[in-house]
Amino acid sequence: MSSLLIILLGSVLVSYFALSTPGVLQPFASDDVYDGAVGIALATASGLVVLSPVSWLIDHYALRPLHIDFLAPVAFAMLAIVWALGLEALFRRTTHWLPHRLGFVLLLTTQGALLGVMLQGRIRSETIVQALFSGVGAGISFAALLLAFASMQQRQRAADVPAAFRLAPAALITVGIMALALMGFTGLVRE
Repeated sequence: MSSLLIILLGSVLVSYFALSTPGVLQPFASDDVYDGAVGIALATASGLVVLSPVSWLIDHYALRPLHIDFLAPVAFAMLAIVWALGLEALFRRTTHWLPHRLGFVLLLTTQGALLGVMLQGRIRSETIVQALFSGVGAGISFAALLLAFASMQQRQRAADVPAAFRLAPAALITVGIMALALMGFTGLVRE
């Protein structure tokens, strides 16, 4: 049980997948910051929770027994594409969190967090439960950081920021400070 908690803690605090993916800056790109960020956070977090154990099953029961485990990145990328298309269709029908601009499916399919967690799950997770906890931890960290960045961006738009630091410079400075703060957790959990 303690190993599962270490995996969860490591995924939430140490790995901070949200800072290593291009999708983090998505809330800074438009006016409907928070709703779009909620949609992307939910889509990515749910994808991490579902796809992590599914990719572990595919790897351990299909790819490895057939000795074609070198195809794992391709198989996992196709899995992410199918997930993104299905999720976009679901979001169009049921929620208002789908961003109004194009590229939602492209963002989800090229999401480094999805592919990274699936590929790390092959190496680090010995059981499907560990893969699930890794996905849950990564999903929590991604959603929390993305929503925190979206909230900070909304506050920055309302704040009196000097002209030279408006929009992108203020956002990049904020992201840099958050990255430095999160680096403080490195080494907290030994692998």
